[in-house]
Amino acid sequence: MAFLHVVLFAYWLGTDLGVFITSMGANKADLTGNARERLRKASGRIDMGPRTAMVLMVPVGLTLASNWGLPLGGMALAALWVAAGAWLWLVWMIYLRQGTPWARLLFKVDLGVRVLATLAFMGLGITCLVTGSPVESRWLATKITLFGVLLLLGVLVRILLLMKPPVPPVPGAPFVPAPFWNPLRLTVFAIWGLVLVMAFLGVTKPF
Repeated sequence: MAFLHVVLFAYWLGTDLGVFITSMGANKADLTGNARERLRKASGRIDMGPRTAMVLMVPVGLTLASNWGLPLGGMALAALWVAAGAWLWLVWMIYLRQGTPWARLLFKVDLGVRVLATLAFMGLGITCLVTGSPVESRWLATKITLFGVLLLLGVLVRILLLMKPPVPPVPGAPFVPAPFWNPLRLTVFAIWGLVLVMAFLGVTKPF
């Protein structure tokens, strides 16, 4: 399970970097419309890597945390894995059915799941930090809290996308590149930083 945890971290950051590179390429003004569209589609496919890794990180991480004092028994862990499987199905259906009313409905359901998961992880982590229970190890309690913050940033990304959805290109109109420093990209950079901090805590267990 620890090996899978490491693999998920690697795929999360690695594929997210691929999304960043392809999105930067699609933002160049000298591309043809067809080339830009191909890069955007490639970015969408690659983005399923970090989306999948994030969902799987929930049951994998909590299964490992159960060895460090988190009171999750066999039945609870089994239910957690089933719920994570359902969430992963939801994430993939949004991608495979994108552009349809069904996908738009599932997007809202997914957003609700992420809000609940955010509250659960932040609540659990802060409770452990303040009371020392049920998880005594402060590095793990901090990691749980940071994962909640990471989920919160993911919710923010989706809210930003809802506020400014992609606009179909107008034939013959010049392409205007998006600025490098924008709220969406800054949020993604913050997610990367949190993933690295969480990896450091998991490896070094500094406190």
